[in-house]
Formats: sequence, C-alpha cells, structure tokens
Amino acid sequence: MKRVLFIMALAVGILTNPAIAKNKKNEKTVTFQVNIDCEGCVKKIKGNIPYEKGIKDLKVSLEKKECTVTYRTDVTNEEKIKKAFGKLGYTASCSCAQNTPCSSNCGDSCDKKHECHPKEKN
Repeated sequence: MKRVLFIMALAVGILTNPAIAKNKKNEKTVTFQVNIDCEGCVKKIKGNIPYEKGIKDLKVSLEKKECTVTYRTDVTNEEKIKKAFGKLGYTASCSCAQNTPCSSNCGDSCDKKHECHPKEKN
C-alpha cells in the first residue's frame, strides 16, 4: 500500500512539475503548404524532417499537400524549417486559415503574426 501511495505521489509530482510545463510554452505548431505529389514524397519528408533540430512532431497530408510541424521555438524557427524542406527539394510556405495576402510581401498567405514579419500587427 505504501508503494502505491509513493508511486501516485511521484506521478503527481512529475505531472505538475513547472519544468515540464515550461517545455510546452516553447513549442509552436505551424502548417506548411508543400509541393508533394506522391507517397514517395511523404516517405522522404517523414524520413528527414523529424530529425531536424527542434522538431517535436510532424504530420503529413498528401491529400491536402500540407505538413503540420510542431517545433521548439528556442531551437528552431519557421525559416529554418522551410530551408529543411528546401534541402529535400520541396517548397514550403505558410498555410493559414484566412489565406489573406501577407502585407510584408514574404510570399505567404496568412492572418497571423509570423517570424517572417514579426512587427506586423494583425
């Protein structure tokens, strides 16, 4: 019984640890439109992008031709991720809900504040 209580207390301590919660604050999820055409493209992306520094999660949709990337903002940024796609031969651009033209002429369509135009107020 003491072991069960100890394990439960340990689990609560781990789950409520501020250092663990802090990691989530340093994460950002961005969806990129990527010029992928086939399952080979999906396989190539899944075999390389997750190993870039700071990448925490990757979801690829061939149907939508998009990749959703969760990354650590203290390690990498959107531009570095775009370059990683470029090294594989793909073009990645920001994909946002509103698809309104970016007033900073970065080539993306967005309704959010992105690293390519951080001073823009939306």
